[in-house]
Amino acid sequence: MKSEQFLKNILSLDPQIRFAGVMEKSGHLYASFWREGTEEHLKGRNPEISLSQSAYIVDLRKMFVNELGSLKAVTYIYDKVKALSVPVKDHVLAVSAETASDSEQLLAKILNYVKSIEQELSLYPPGNIVNEEKKEVLRNLRDSGIAEDLIAEQLDLDVNTVKVLIAEMK
Repeated sequence: MKSEQFLKNILSLDPQIRFAGVMEKSGHLYASFWREGTEEHLKGRNPEISLSQSAYIVDLRKMFVNELGSLKAVTYIYDKVKALSVPVKDHVLAVSAETASDSEQLLAKILNYVKSIEQELSLYPPGNIVNEEKKEVLRNLRDSGIAEDLIAEQLDLDVNTVKVLIAEMK
């Protein structure tokens, strides 16, 4: 299952869900859906900043797995919205919901759904979301013999996304 269908299914889990998006651990959002009629509270670059910070926090919190167990989610509760950041494979699922929603119940629905489809889930973004200029830089770096992890760092992409893009170039 591709990320677009995955996100549509996440939105259908509960009418209180306002938004669902998939991002790389770098914070790069490459697929998202808003529930129709939902007002976006963050404007300008603020959504991008918020998502990047959330991805970073999820990645940082993983360092405590040995002591605390696996990270299920990071939840933010604001006056106007609840936001959940859920690690899924090598990505982060970002979900916002109405403040009246039950965070625990919502998270249980999401985790149960993810567990039920995890084997068929492929969250890597298609090559068409990376612009041609970035693909050309990737191609040049690859042709220069630069390692995939360094290419990923240079282009602010997940290393697995770089691998998928390189495979598409062959």
